[in-house]
Amino acid sequence: MSARWSTMTRTGRRLLAGTLATSSCLGLGLGLGLGLGLAVALAPAASVAAPPAGMPDPSQMSGIPRPDPQIPPGTITVRCLDGSFANPAIGVAVSLDVQLPDGSVETIEATSAAQGRATFSGLDAHYGRSVSARATIAGQALTSQRFVLTAQSGVALLLVASGGGAGQAGQAGQAGQAAQAGQPGGASSHGGQGAMPMPGKPFPLAGRPRGTLIVGALDLGRDDPDDPEAVPAGMGPIAGIEVRLRATVPGQVDPIELTATTDAEGRALFENLDTTLPEGAAIVVEALLETDDAGESDDAGESGETDSPPQPTRSQSFTLGDTAYAIVLTRGGGGGDGGGQAGAGQADAAAGQGGHGSAPPPVQRQPLPGPRVDSSLERGQVRVFLLDAQDRPVADHSVAVVSSQAGGASVVRRAQTDASGQAIVSDVPIDPDSFAQVRVAYDGAPYSSTMFQMPEAGGAVAALRVFGVTSDRDKVRSALQIDVDPRENDFAAVTFLYAVFVDGDEAFWVPGGMRMYGPVGTRSMHVMPEAEGQVFHDGEAPWVDIDRPLLPGEELRLSFAVGLEHDGSLEVDWSAPFPLVENASLVSVPEALSVTHGVAGAPEVNPHAGRDGGAVELYQLGHERFSPRICDGLAQLGQPCSYGLWSGSDMSIVVEDLPVRSRLWPTAAWVMLGVAVFGIGLGLLLRPGVSPREALLARREALLSELVTLDERLERDGDGPELRTARKRLLDALDSIYRQLEALGGK
Repeated sequence: MSARWSTMTRTGRRLLAGTLATSSCLGLGLGLGLGLGLAVALAPAASVAAPPAGMPDPSQMSGIPRPDPQIPPGTITVRCLDGSFANPAIGVAVSLDVQLPDGSVETIEATSAAQGRATFSGLDAHYGRSVSARATIAGQALTSQRFVLTAQSGVALLLVASGGGAGQAGQAGQAGQAAQAGQPGGASSHGGQGAMPMPGKPFPLAGRPRGTLIVGALDLGRDDPDDPEAVPAGMGPIAGIEVRLRATVPGQVDPIELTATTDAEGRALFENLDTTLPEGAAIVVEALLETDDAGESDDAGESGETDSPPQPTRSQSFTLGDTAYAIVLTRGGGGGDGGGQAGAGQADAAAGQGGHGSAPPPVQRQPLPGPRVDSSLERGQVRVFLLDAQDRPVADHSVAVVSSQAGGASVVRRAQTDASGQAIVSDVPIDPDSFAQVRVAYDGAPYSSTMFQMPEAGGAVAALRVFGVTSDRDKVRSALQIDVDPRENDFAAVTFLYAVFVDGDEAFWVPGGMRMYGPVGTRSMHVMPEAEGQVFHDGEAPWVDIDRPLLPGEELRLSFAVGLEHDGSLEVDWSAPFPLVENASLVSVPEALSVTHGVAGAPEVNPHAGRDGGAVELYQLGHERFSPRICDGLAQLGQPCSYGLWSGSDMSIVVEDLPVRSRLWPTAAWVMLGVAVFGIGLGLLLRPGVSPREALLARREALLSELVTLDERLERDGDGPELRTARKRLLDALDSIYRQLEALGGK
């Protein structure tokens, strides 16, 4: 299955690439991370030793907000480090920038104290607002990711200067000069972006030696003004362009410049930079990605100047750390800011404004912690935090805690959220054989938490995020991979690896839910593990139910497998319920099989991706264009629709050359059985007939013979009770036969 999912990764990347055309900037970052980020990282790499086990690298966590249940709500702690945990930066001025509803920024100041930690408390009035932290450590200007402050818990942050420890004036000075040059110098080693690569920001690259830098050039395409829903044209890697690396060295007037050209996959490789460049050099990479026409179009859209020549796309400034790095430079993406790099990648403006004067980046939703114990609550209480799509508290809304017991009974307790989105639900049963779950109905859709057990002491706390809903299937993008594996007894296992992505800030939900059927002829169905949290399957039914909203901004899996009977040729007819991204869906079969209908072009061969380690063939899946059906109209009216009518993108494929069991022995067995049955019937038919009178006479002769034998025993052995009883039985039987003979007439 792992090999199969490695193939599915391509489908997921194509889904996300198609989603970039219409999704938010969050989708942009996710698509880049899974798309070009993987393409860059999958290049052949030299093996290097891993860092020592148990030695965390704080720079990998720099700038990433982490909800911490041990920190009181309304409190943010920012820990400042100079290179490592052993070097806390004490006495550093830390600024907290809070985005206010009117668009202005309120700055709150604090100073790092013991362990380099600055604490901001009493922030309850800022719940639901976008926040970021910044500080200058060892001459390096550091800024965290922007996040939303919620009432569910406090937040902990690290800001880590790259390089050496406290007092290393040389590196601090180098980083400071880099910052003065208009670059955030040694800002966090991966641009403070966490696990999600963003355009123009360097991120660590595992599996390659220190001093390696891979630059990927990606075209996000351009929207068609006449068809905003169309996938942007020109999407893909940009080959054959020159990438320039410019390193600024303290005390040296002229920067060091290196160049490389992108290959067919859009990659440019710089190696051995740790020996080529002086320690502490501030690095910026740039490339001229825009054509003259594209540059004029972008400039006209952003600055009103129509004659400006195209400008190079630049990365953030950074210094070499202890790992290899990769950077993604992008163009296109609908004509916004050149793929998101005008704000994040153009370091001149960022440094000039201190990193907070420009428009804030899009807020990324932080994962909500699962239910946990809250010792501040009374026994049997549950504290529920209810947040909306922007992580703002949802006030005056009903929440329920349902306690399900092993015997099937359930107990429901309800409460109403206050202005902070918080509700205290009391009298929840505490039973080792019962599980509790928070449930909320919001905008007509059901939302629920994971199930949890109530603690014996104290209470529990659970957070739940809810979304407004849309029933417009055009808001959902999907990609599909169909795997066909022959099995015994003329059956084939057909797996539908189905990924969906909901655009915008609304979840997808239709009144009454949606039922997704298997293909025609489904004999059995099994839900894949990654889809169990999204769909419900009732035993042997040939369908699954989407009984909960599909949440926006994340890739979801609705995968399942079915068993289909075949005679050496298998036809698979199915309709995907959501629009399929063009050229993003595949059909995978073992090399011994062939797909003769429903695919486009010749297959690609993956030599080791089969279940048995053999080769598989990958075909481009052909399908009909998605078109709304009658159920879409009913959903817009808020009415449920018949389960069988949620079709969308129809497809039909035919797979040939599947192995079939031998017909010789089954045929021979049926022939032999037929001969035996025929012989028995013929024998019964030809057997001489016996009349009732003849049967009675034969029975009389047999009884008379027994009677003679019995009389001889009486003469020889003498009279006895058993012999007399037997003789009486024979005489009674003979009397009955004679009576029947008289009734039939004659002797």
